[in-house]
Amino acid sequence: MFVRRGPAIVLSLVLGAAALFSAPGALASDGGAAKDVPPETDRDSCGPGTATRAKLKVDLVDGNSSRLVVVGAVWSDDSDAWAWRLKHNGVVTDDGRARGSEETDLSFRVIRTMINWDGPDDVVFRAENLRTGEVCRAALTY
Repeated sequence: MFVRRGPAIVLSLVLGAAALFSAPGALASDGGAAKDVPPETDRDSCGPGTATRAKLKVDLVDGNSSRLVVVGAVWSDDSDAWAWRLKHNGVVTDDGRARGSEETDLSFRVIRTMINWDGPDDVVFRAENLRTGEVCRAALTY
C-alpha cells in the first residue's frame, strides 16, 4: 500500500502555524490587555566641562518582539571623528567610525538591530573622540 505523507505533513504545519497566529493577544496579570513596553533610554554627559553628550535607546522592533532596535547618538560641539562600539550581553556586535556634520548639528547616530534573547539584554554604546580622547558611554538593561 502506497501512503502519501508529504501533503499530510504540509497540512499539519500550515494548521499549526494558523493556530499560533490566530491566538488572542497576551493578557497582563491584572486581566487587561498587555501594553507595549516603552523604550529604555540612557543619557551620558561625556567629558567634564564639555558640551558633548550621548544617548542610548533600546526598543522592540515594530511587530517583532524577537528583535531589538538600538540607537546610539553623540552630540558634540566640533566635527571630530569618533570611534564607536555597540556591545550586547558583553559581546561586541558592531563598531565603526563616524563624524558629525553641520547638517546634523555636529551629531551622529548609529542604528542597529539585535536579537532579543530570553531574559535581560545588556546593551552598551561607547564612543571615543579620536582627537581628544573624550569618551561617551551609555548602558542599559532591557
